[in-house]
Amino acid sequence: MSETPLADVALTDTVFLPLLHTSFKPLLHAEQQFSGFTVVPSISSTRDICATISLTGPLSIMVLLVLDHAAAWKLMQHEIQSLGLEENDDMLEAVLGEIINIIGGNATAKLAVDGQHIHLSLPMVLQAAKLRPAGRVCIQQSQVNTDFGVVEAYCVSPANLCFS
Repeated sequence: MSETPLADVALTDTVFLPLLHTSFKPLLHAEQQFSGFTVVPSISSTRDICATISLTGPLSIMVLLVLDHAAAWKLMQHEIQSLGLEENDDMLEAVLGEIINIIGGNATAKLAVDGQHIHLSLPMVLQAAKLRPAGRVCIQQSQVNTDFGVVEAYCVSPANLCFS
């Protein structure tokens, strides 16, 4: 496995923690913060919903948000309340897809160096999916406990997972 800049936890914290705090601000009280990223041996598969996006190019990263259904639903409600849209599972998936897309896009802008392009995949939202590394990867985790459940964020490098 070739090393990528993301294997550095300090870089992961610098790039992704601010994006997570901004994206999940509606769910968090002032004292609630995502933890710093730490290297973990596996991805927890105990949450209900997973949103994922991959960044590839000079580095290879998969970003995953793994949420309890109640936390995902509350976030969706906050995002659509002023738009007069109907609350349903399709809207839930659309909102989570857009949030992971924004995180990926902003991370792409921060990680692009020396004119090298980082490609961003389409977002994917899965309900009750089991995730496992495919091959040798570095898995980093951050999490926060909200009033509505746990939100976990993972950065997997290189971007190489299996879904089942």
